[in-house]
Amino acid sequence: MSRGGYVGIDGCPGGWLAVALSEDGQSWAADVYEDINRLWEAHQEAKLLLIDMPIGLADGREPRACDALARELLKPGRTSSIFAAPVREVLGASSYAEANALQRKLSGRGLSRQSWGLVPKIRRLDELLQQDPEARGGFRESHPELCFAQLFGGPMHHGKKTPEGFAERLTHLRRVCAHADAIVAELLARYPRKALARDDMLDALALAVTGWLSGGELRQVPAEGDADRTGLRRTISFYKPEGRTLAAGSP
Repeated sequence: MSRGGYVGIDGCPGGWLAVALSEDGQSWAADVYEDINRLWEAHQEAKLLLIDMPIGLADGREPRACDALARELLKPGRTSSIFAAPVREVLGASSYAEANALQRKLSGRGLSRQSWGLVPKIRRLDELLQQDPEARGGFRESHPELCFAQLFGGPMHHGKKTPEGFAERLTHLRRVCAHADAIVAELLARYPRKALARDDMLDALALAVTGWLSGGELRQVPAEGDADRTGLRRTISFYKPEGRTLAAGSP
């Protein structure tokens, strides 16, 4: 596809999955990149890059407001899909034990194993955003489960890693993206599951669809936003169609 458009990005075992939709919605591209810098090089002319990874970290004992507000929007049933972002000092830890001790000392709360598993990717993204002002302006944090809930009338009923959850999410995406089945089929054929899980495909596609449907006019929590001590904005973006949901069908 031509440069530009809307890109949804999800971390995966093989690195980072980027699904891109052209501005007119007629073409797409989907690739796994081992390194976030390579992904940025490939998509830096995009109108918007939505990524499921924390941007702007917690400072001290005050957790990120965006995480708490996103959980409120995912009631009931999907609040646990929002992991608490670590404090910045955790990015320098070399083990879970060290990271957990740092998190508890600085925030008063321990670090979950799930959050620790994300730390290498959080670190790489943070390094890119600290070093490249254009990248800092290009990426916006989002969350697939929040996007599904806001687009389709409420939180999903089934866990995303279950067969029922995969079918539920793909059914919704088909209604707003004519390429959904083709994108999933290509990714299934090109990448082994040890590099790319099936739910990662739908997560990245949900973010790309969110960007495309919004035309870049997104909502966010908190509405005003705030920043961490390095100046990175701490918001989670989504799109909610005015006055309707898209569950009953959409162009």
